Amino acid sequence: MLRRAGAPLFVTILLLTRTALGQSADGDGADGPEAVEPAGDEQAPAPPPPLPDDEDPPDPPLLPPALDTLAGHFALGLSGGWFIPFGGLESGASQADSLGSGPGVGFDAGYGVSRTVMLGLFGQAAFFGEGDRCKGCSTTSYAGGAFIRYHLVQGVRFDPWMSAGIGYRVTRISTSASDIDYAGIEWLNLKLGGDWYAFDKLGFGPYMELSVGRYSSRSPGELASGANHWQFSTGARIVFDLPGK
Repeated sequence: MLRRAGAPLFVTILLLTRTALGQSADGDGADGPEAVEPAGDEQAPAPPPPLPDDEDPPDPPLLPPALDTLAGHFALGLSGGWFIPFGGLESGASQADSLGSGPGVGFDAGYGVSRTVMLGLFGQAAFFGEGDRCKGCSTTSYAGGAFIRYHLVQGVRFDPWMSAGIGYRVTRISTSASDIDYAGIEWLNLKLGGDWYAFDKLGFGPYMELSVGRYSSRSPGELASGANHWQFSTGARIVFDLPGK
């Protein structure tokens, strides 16, 4: 009886030992760190863009500036055209009564102070024919003054410009009996033109001019109340540029 009872007791002890060993193995695995696997749909965030470097040089311009062909240049212009006077010599005396239209010449000398602006002096001489009420009369008119001229573009052969000036005008009307002299301020001289440079130092082109002034003296005699005298001219101009375009 004792040997038969010992066999089941041995089997029971063996089963309890195996059960205890299995639980110990499961406990050791539970105490270890669990591996975390990243989800398949999630991605790492992109790194921030680099900050701009203040020391980097600026990008070059798409088009370089045109070559400065005016600053420091000296220009001498000679012009010839047809002059048309209108307005009054003085109150009650129209220019058309004493002088008609006629040819004239002009000159200008300027110096470029920037890439677009030129300052200079101008002179002018006009030779008018007889007027409506002064048959056989001849008239000469001289003017001179200062101007500022603005050049619109740079770096091309055609150089368009516009100018404004102020000066002084003297006009002499010669009749069969005597000469009459008028003099006064020409307070506005506007000019518009353009020069085509066929060569680097030589250009030519058309011009138009409008001037207005007021005579302040007459000799002989006394000047009646003043009146504005106007003058329009158009023609051609040739210009010499140094040191050249």
